[in-house]
Amino acid sequence: MQPPEKLDEEKKRLLQEVEVLLSMVPVPVVVTDASGNILHANAVAESVWKRSQITLTNKHIRDVVEGEEIEALIEQGKPAQKISVRIKDAANFLHMYECRIRPLFVYRKVAGAVLQFTSAQHAEHKERIRKHTVRYTFSDIRGNSDIIASLKSQSAHIAPTDSTILIRGESGTGKEVFAQAIHATSTRKDGPFVALNCAAIPESLLESELFGYEEGSFTGAKKGGKEGRFEMARGGTLFLDEIGDMPLFLQAKLLRVLQERRIERIGGTDTIPIDVRVIAATHKNLEAMIADGRFREDLYFRLNVIPLYVPPLRNRKEDLYDLIHYFMKKCSTRLGKEQKRLSSQALKRLYDYHWPGNIRELENVVEYIMNLEIGELITVTSLPSSLRKIDEEAMPELTKKPPTETAHDKPYEISTINEKETELILQALQRFEKSTEGKKKAAASLGISLSTLYRRLQKLRYEKKFSK
Repeated sequence: MQPPEKLDEEKKRLLQEVEVLLSMVPVPVVVTDASGNILHANAVAESVWKRSQITLTNKHIRDVVEGEEIEALIEQGKPAQKISVRIKDAANFLHMYECRIRPLFVYRKVAGAVLQFTSAQHAEHKERIRKHTVRYTFSDIRGNSDIIASLKSQSAHIAPTDSTILIRGESGTGKEVFAQAIHATSTRKDGPFVALNCAAIPESLLESELFGYEEGSFTGAKKGGKEGRFEMARGGTLFLDEIGDMPLFLQAKLLRVLQERRIERIGGTDTIPIDVRVIAATHKNLEAMIADGRFREDLYFRLNVIPLYVPPLRNRKEDLYDLIHYFMKKCSTRLGKEQKRLSSQALKRLYDYHWPGNIRELENVVEYIMNLEIGELITVTSLPSSLRKIDEEAMPELTKKPPTETAHDKPYEISTINEKETELILQALQRFEKSTEGKKKAAASLGISLSTLYRRLQKLRYEKKFSK
């Protein structure tokens, strides 16, 4: 048992060490004795409470913090990670904070506690960022075609601005991927990316999802109310997918929000300022919907500040080879499957297909193949039935042959010359021009080497025709 004077000296020494450490902490921190009397407060705490060090150290913790558990935890020497409290400043205004308690002991006796406070709004913001982070950047957008290179360049150029963007394109073309990439390159990249699919939520719930609601505003409303997507996205980007499916009554409300940059929760009377960038997307013909009275023209002009168009896969077939191998590698890693090789006939079939579901459909087709093909080689018979049926009347021999490997199924090699292969080679050469570099690209798109392409051209007697 230590004498009282020895305990007092030890407490003073401990407090001095704590004061030095707390001066370097960027959040409000106070130190109390075992009874809850404040012994020390750092400079950040003085700023938050709007009280001087001297004023604070003459207070009990209950005088400046509202929280039922705190006093008992301090007295019992129990730690706590996250307690919701309200800080009372000099003007008696209350501020929501989260409190972390770390007990202090001297010779195994409770000597006091260190209380660290984090703004509830700051903690909420960190959690919101964690939940709403982007998965894609411009480096994840595959393809070297001129149309995609131009779109990526344009998107990167407008990313740092706060202008509203309207992304058009068919379903499955990757509109949200571009939206996420724009956010990841913008000045708001450290804020949340919040997405809302207007077609996936019933009309009766869409308004509350967008703007939030107050407690008791309708039957089943959450106690304390709920913030909407506009509030969730503050400091970041709100992505409104399938904007063409938004009902007219909500279009009017959205227009007002975009104009005034303020919202009102359902059942509320207070206006809440918003700080978000809006990116909208749709696969629908908004101009036709405007003519039919199904989409507001004034909202269209408000959204269409910077229009972007993501092309369908059938208009960028030169990217197909790169996309196929990207998805094959991705599926191989995710599914734990061995890498596979693609025969020239299977590759041609993929090129001939019109891809109504675009990149999303292509990824699904690759996953289908990687799951069901047990061999190393992907042939036409490895493909889904929708792709195997292409041009069956024009090429009956492909459906009549048994599903065994033939000369046509050798990976990346065209070993015999027929009319269909001639057509495929000519199409590739016309697409990539007559230069040596163009022939390299043509060979890559066909899945063969440049030397193999030259041998096939020799056999076809087209080498002289297509040389420089």
